[in-house]
Amino acid sequence: MNRKLILCIFTIVVGIVTLFSLCSARLSADELSIDLNAKDAAKQWKFMGDPGSIKDGCLRLDGRRDRATAVYLPLEWKDVSLEAKFKVEPQDQGVLACGFMIGATDAEHYDYVHLDRGQAILVRSDEANEWNEIKRVSKLDKPAGKWHSAKLERRGDTLTVSLNGKQLYEAKSPAGPAGRIGFYAGQGLVEVKDIIVTGAAKKATAEFEVPPPSFVYVCKDAGAGAYEAFPDVCRLSDGRLMAVFYAGYGHVAMPNDKLPKGGRISYCISSDEGKTWSPAKVLYDGPNDDRDPSIVQLPDGRLLCTFFTLIPSKKPGERWTCEGTSMIESNDMGKTWSKPRVIYPGYYVSSPIRVLSDGRLALGLYSEKDDTAFGAIGLSDDKGKTWKKVVDIDNGGIRLDAETDLIELKDGSLYAVLRAHACYSVSKDRGESWTVSKPIGFPAHCPYLLRTDDDIILLAHRLPQTSLHYSLDECKTWSKNVMVDNHGGAYPSMVKLKDGSILIIYYEEGAGSSIRAKKFRATKDGIEWLTF
Repeated sequence: MNRKLILCIFTIVVGIVTLFSLCSARLSADELSIDLNAKDAAKQWKFMGDPGSIKDGCLRLDGRRDRATAVYLPLEWKDVSLEAKFKVEPQDQGVLACGFMIGATDAEHYDYVHLDRGQAILVRSDEANEWNEIKRVSKLDKPAGKWHSAKLERRGDTLTVSLNGKQLYEAKSPAGPAGRIGFYAGQGLVEVKDIIVTGAAKKATAEFEVPPPSFVYVCKDAGAGAYEAFPDVCRLSDGRLMAVFYAGYGHVAMPNDKLPKGGRISYCISSDEGKTWSPAKVLYDGPNDDRDPSIVQLPDGRLLCTFFTLIPSKKPGERWTCEGTSMIESNDMGKTWSKPRVIYPGYYVSSPIRVLSDGRLALGLYSEKDDTAFGAIGLSDDKGKTWKKVVDIDNGGIRLDAETDLIELKDGSLYAVLRAHACYSVSKDRGESWTVSKPIGFPAHCPYLLRTDDDIILLAHRLPQTSLHYSLDECKTWSKNVMVDNHGGAYPSMVKLKDGSILIIYYEEGAGSSIRAKKFRATKDGIEWLTF
């Protein structure tokens, strides 16, 4: 054997040994089994969000409070198959999601499959939106607390998703450059093990960049059990932003030993256009579960906060019932508040009082009676001192858990959106009467309407996840759905910022749910997402 050949063989062997050491893994042809038991295994991963760790041969990602992500740093692949076993710990609330990521060129750009309680959703993330849905399948048998196996594969422009050895579907999506693989936990505690990556790997040389976050937290914990939800935001006359929201220990927080007065209404203040927020303070806390607050400042300076209260039910088999829509007011910029008064007994509320051009106040309401549900409107002609008899909106035979919101159009008519799949109604007489509800053409829970300075009407809502549509023709037609966030709590609210952009706040849902805020600019060409 000549000297050159020996040198060549020696070089190859050294390269293989180096690659073995780099990966803390076993590499056979194009198959890599990542060794999570190796002494330095944690150094091979980039952990983002809530801290992750490696223990007993498993990646442990705690996404209960915030999405937790782990990206494998040493190698990257173009065509790749990512296979692993995963388990999500059981819990009552949250989507309990484990995500498999491929093609990650940075913390914003990658393809992934989102495996939640019963769905496998294929998604592409980019700088504009982390949730560009490609395809999904639902009603999967994937109980929490048990180990499952999943595989996400890319071959050219074809992505394939499999669960527990069964292929669920294929989908087309343009291939990008080579990227890293990773996993995440969303609204759950996740373990991942037995990670196998198949494909032609190459050493990753670029740093894995983590761009500034696209959202900020308004509040993570208001001190009532770390579950924050159902927010609303308005601009105060002194230029600050005020966000009000529900604070409790869960989706419904009736009084118990730890929270003897049940869920309450809290608030935070921002003095820098939504970039940072003050610690939460209590705005109102009655003896039962006070929830779904909304806030508005009238032209005379008074702040009006509306909400509804759940009280224990006396009916057999019914845990609670709605006391009705209540209102409190402040004459000193929120320092002190009046006692609550029930303005619409038995009716729910989830949207703010709207000030019409003639000074009339209009408030979206909703009710459940017998086997039906429908929207309604409350009206006041004396700045909220008294309220007229409620106006029910005919639901057209469709059950509408309405969460009604409304907006004034240029011709003076009022346009209301009602929760379901979803419906709208129009009033030509300032809210005194309404047309029969008709489908709007897309699902929309907890709708919220806002007109921009350029007369673009925005409709933010839940489904899918947190989303919005916009209209350029006074609600006659609507754009395609625009994803805001992959969290599905929603109950969004919006406010115009001083630079003409829009701040949208919403909640996450699940254990430890928090209030988030994002910023965007709406133009006739679409939605441009901004960073803080």
